[in-house]
Amino acid sequence: MAGRLFFSQTYFNSRLAPNNSRLIMSDQADKLRQLVRDTVQQHPALAPGVPLVVLSGGKGGVGVSTVATELASELAALGKRSVLVDANPLQPDITSQLGLEVHGCLADVLDGSRSAVEVLRPLGESIQLLPGRWAPDAPPELDRLAVKRLLDELRSLHTQADVIILDAGSGMSPWVGQLWKSAQQILLVSTEESVAVMDSYAAVKLSPWGDVDGKVRLVINRCDDPQVAKAIGMRFEATCRRFLGINIAPAATLATRPDIVTTVTQQKEPTSDREFRQSIRLLAADVMSASLTFVGKTSRSSNGSKSLSNFRLRSDSPEKSLQNSK
Repeated sequence: MAGRLFFSQTYFNSRLAPNNSRLIMSDQADKLRQLVRDTVQQHPALAPGVPLVVLSGGKGGVGVSTVATELASELAALGKRSVLVDANPLQPDITSQLGLEVHGCLADVLDGSRSAVEVLRPLGESIQLLPGRWAPDAPPELDRLAVKRLLDELRSLHTQADVIILDAGSGMSPWVGQLWKSAQQILLVSTEESVAVMDSYAAVKLSPWGDVDGKVRLVINRCDDPQVAKAIGMRFEATCRRFLGINIAPAATLATRPDIVTTVTQQKEPTSDREFRQSIRLLAADVMSASLTFVGKTSRSSNGSKSLSNFRLRSDSPEKSLQNSK
């Protein structure tokens, strides 16, 4: 009798064991999924999908829209598909420069009335544009839900793009900060002029430090002397590291485009565009070859107040550190 009871109990337990294992595994899977959700919420750049590359300028007039457009063109030459987003909601320069008639735009994606796919405009075989619309009197809603909606739409464009390039305009704002936070790479466009370099530093200073560390790269535009650009970049990197605790990637240099030389300096004979083409192609290759996985340094966020306090104690030092910029 005892043997039968032992056998029955063992058989009963063996029948329950697989179910218990499945319950334990299901519980672990749920916890893992929640951990991933929490991590992505804290660090949006870790969200799956098409990688986002944001271009910004510390100030206007440094050529952010031109660099974004040329970068998309060179990526196409390298066989990569891109979606170019005119992501400056108040001053969509790319759409304006191209003279496009806008039927659907960034604002429509932000408010959810249309999807990103519906408003894309082909600019070539491998480039599509998500246009903006000039509406200074009626700016689009930029609340957290609208921003999340846009980013989710962009990341889902697997069949349209290998990379998303966003022209965020100039300066730092909550909108630009959200784009920086969600990007895998940030190209901060400047020129060699000291005011442009200082404004670039100001943008980094006002950014969400814990989510941009290691993602920002200074792009020194319209600079024909690589040694000058290298010196500016090294000072910029050292200043950000010393006063903000932020690691900046080595600077990139873009030669002056011939038509810019003619327009800005009134030079009669345009120079060859070979140097510019070579430099923008190197940047495009770097964008595609760079690691698009960002490991968030959450300790930066927790130490942010301490770093800011130290910066205030030495508020004049960054200017001195960068003052040698041309």
